Amino acid sequence: MTDIGYIYCMTNPAFKDGLVKIGLTMRTPEERRRELASTGVPLPFVVEFAKRVFNPAEKEKCLHSMLEDKRINADREFFFCPVA
Repeated sequence: MTDIGYIYCMTNPAFKDGLVKIGLTMRTPEERRRELASTGVPLPFVVEFAKRVFNPAEKEKCLHSMLEDKRINADREFFFCPVA
């Protein structure tokens, strides 16, 4: 059975412009957004983009690799890149 999930890009109005969270979820992006609201951030995240994909872990790894020079912390999924 193939994994199907979502790759998402989220922003947060409390963060500096251009800072995005790029990750994956096996639930809906809206569920993930609500889940992140309980992590101590002052404002809720905004889903800027989401795409349902096969093998989301593989896709996420590829995206993170392509954006590695924009990553702000090696242990986190946050990158400085504009949302077009």
